[in-house]
Amino acid sequence: MRDSGQLLLLMHAGLVRAGIDVDRIYNQLGYNAEQLPLRELRTPHQLQVFFWTTVEAVTEDRDIGLTLCPHLPPFRGEVLEYLMFSSPTMAEGCERVFKFLRLVSDALHVRLVHEHGRARLVISSSPERAPVLRHTEICTAYEIIQFARDASDGEFAPIAVRLTCDQRSPLKAYESVFGCPVAFSAASCEVDFDPTVLARPSSRWDPDLLKVHEEVAEKRLSRLERQDLIERIESVIARRLELQTCELETVARELGMPERRLRFELSQAGTSFTQLLAEFRYRLARRLLADTEEPIDNIVYLTGFSEPSTFYRAFKRWSGMTPVQYRDRKRALVEAPTTSGAPANDVS
Repeated sequence: MRDSGQLLLLMHAGLVRAGIDVDRIYNQLGYNAEQLPLRELRTPHQLQVFFWTTVEAVTEDRDIGLTLCPHLPPFRGEVLEYLMFSSPTMAEGCERVFKFLRLVSDALHVRLVHEHGRARLVISSSPERAPVLRHTEICTAYEIIQFARDASDGEFAPIAVRLTCDQRSPLKAYESVFGCPVAFSAASCEVDFDPTVLARPSSRWDPDLLKVHEEVAEKRLSRLERQDLIERIESVIARRLELQTCELETVARELGMPERRLRFELSQAGTSFTQLLAEFRYRLARRLLADTEEPIDNIVYLTGFSEPSTFYRAFKRWSGMTPVQYRDRKRALVEAPTTSGAPANDVS
């Protein structure tokens, strides 16, 4: 599961506004802050544990999520925001936004419960239960409330908030941030609100724009789903390379997908099975040559080639170097002294 780079931008802005030393955090994370503007960036969801552990350690604040909330900018989810605003009512806007939440995070799920004259949002933001992910839950609940408030021109107001995490700060601090009573250690994260706001007509409803926004959202979701498919294919390739039975037919069968459908989806993603296989083999070969002492004869086998000569020709075609030249060059770069503390230039 992965999270959108938009979430990183949101947290970054909150950290900066709160006066927190973000450079120190990024140095400990080993993260390149220059990647933050890349909205197409999607990071593994489990890295949130590492992120919050580091932020806690740097700030020495065990309730840093709550501390950050007042400093977080409004979530500008682009197409999600447009879907909400161009829908005829808030209820219909919620339905459309929740359908496309994968564009924000694979782990974020929100559903609307409207029954017996009451309404609530039920929020699930992670399948993990790591204590530091309390910060994700708190920030997510806060941002969803702010998003709903903006979408309703200020009419949305939480009546009560229930968090699954425990209480670490004084109750007044939570109630000040959320603007309503807050309970802890609940079975699920929920936000109660007045259901009348759901029928509120949107002042920016536009059926033509709504159609355009839905088409954009569908296209972006399809792109994510094809990325998922590519990752699944690479997982199968990794398992089957040593068996030397890594062909389109066997991979399609293992994925439970017709060959024709698999070819079509890959063509829509701008690639092919042959290209994916070659790229995977090349990445694996580079890693084994550069980072291990594995004999090249073994690397031939591990990358799924039946003959050393075939491997040598393929690697020379990919890199412009023989495997031996590539390994020697990588070792020379690692061993070479650097000037002014700057790292030696890497090779691909």
